[in-house]
Amino acid sequence: MTIIDDIRKTILDNNLIEKDDLIIVGASGGPDSQFLVYALNELKNELKFDIILAHFNHLHRKEAKEDEMLVKETAEKLGLRFVTKSQSMDDFAKKMKISPEDAGRRLRYEFFRSIEKDRNPKIAVAHTLDDQAETVLMRIIRGTGVNGLVAMTYKNDDIIRPILDIKKQDLLVYLDDNGIRYHIDKTNNETDYTRNKIRLDIIPQIEKINPNFKKSLVNLSHIASDETSITDRYIENLYAEVLLESKDSFVSLNRRDFDKLDDSLRAKILRRAILDIKGEIRDISKENIDRFLEIISLDNGKSIIKDDLILTKSYNQYRLYINKPNAKIFADVSIDIGDEIRFGTYKIKVTKVDSYRKKKAKNVEYFDMDKLSFPLKVRFRENGDFIKPIGMNHRKKLKDLFIDYKVDKFKRDNIPIILSKDDIIWVTGLRSSEDYKVDPSTKNIIKIEVEDDN
Repeated sequence: MTIIDDIRKTILDNNLIEKDDLIIVGASGGPDSQFLVYALNELKNELKFDIILAHFNHLHRKEAKEDEMLVKETAEKLGLRFVTKSQSMDDFAKKMKISPEDAGRRLRYEFFRSIEKDRNPKIAVAHTLDDQAETVLMRIIRGTGVNGLVAMTYKNDDIIRPILDIKKQDLLVYLDDNGIRYHIDKTNNETDYTRNKIRLDIIPQIEKINPNFKKSLVNLSHIASDETSITDRYIENLYAEVLLESKDSFVSLNRRDFDKLDDSLRAKILRRAILDIKGEIRDISKENIDRFLEIISLDNGKSIIKDDLILTKSYNQYRLYINKPNAKIFADVSIDIGDEIRFGTYKIKVTKVDSYRKKKAKNVEYFDMDKLSFPLKVRFRENGDFIKPIGMNHRKKLKDLFIDYKVDKFKRDNIPIILSKDDIIWVTGLRSSEDYKVDPSTKNIIKIEVEDDN
């Protein structure tokens, strides 16, 4: 079996490429990249897919232009389409306050994903068995959990790794035997970077004890992948049971169900929730998760913050959300007799009626029309709000009212408040005002209905 046969097997076994797929090859001009280009080119007619070579020049090294020209020449030689883009990853890193490596990765994938978007292309990257072994060892050194041992997979959304089973030494032999040119990045031989030190210093020393050490690391990754796939399915089902609500900027978890779990499951559920709203958990350590879990012993209303993530405890739920400056989404609106308006997700209607029901739904309230000033006003709560609840002879802060009714902190800002001039007549769904109630002297009655379409 040839090395190309091995790649064909990897592609078919893992369903990496299908008929009529467009493959964007991240082509750098290095040996791994050149091998990937030539290997896929040998298989494209048989498996019936198209290839575009995409080169991103990071403007980081003086030899970068030579890399670009090599990829262009390769594309011309093989009759493949070539696209390129240049942008300084160092400038982008300073602007975004991130590492140059992270900046380069973001810029590359943004570029790759901008090519032929209407065809939903797949992005092929040239990670090898050696890269996988180095990644696993690097994560072990940094203190990873089982999920981290999985390292790189053959397929991750739109990214595919067709040569993940190929040893670096074997692909170099292929390139040399076929006279295929490639460039060597000199920085790969510098031990200033963690990965280079692992590749050049640490692994060679361990291979003196175990010559198959790289393969052992990859096997460990495969075992971890099998284990986590079983665990992930269980956690996914458990997460669905605990989840109350999931939006772009927050996740709410059922407090009672979450508290029943043991610490290990709570940690996994919390990681899953972070993934839900951030799309990744790379920067979340075990220490971060342990710190978040301290929320269980805190009082209602307390929060724990980690960078842009906030976990808050309420009566019935834990809410994890991305901290953004508060913005008032809906301005105050007016409503008059006979009107029906939209206020956020709410539909509010005011009508004049001849009679009223003492027993009514929570979303309906009746008032003495002659005591009110029209038009009425609708808004959300503000600091310092108070109401004179029906049946009481003194005013009460809305904050205290919400506490009495055990209204979750997260819902308080989304309850419509109805006012006559600046006087609150109804905290919808909770309490109306004593001063505007219907009594035996009332001659004209209005009915207010509030429905939430959410």
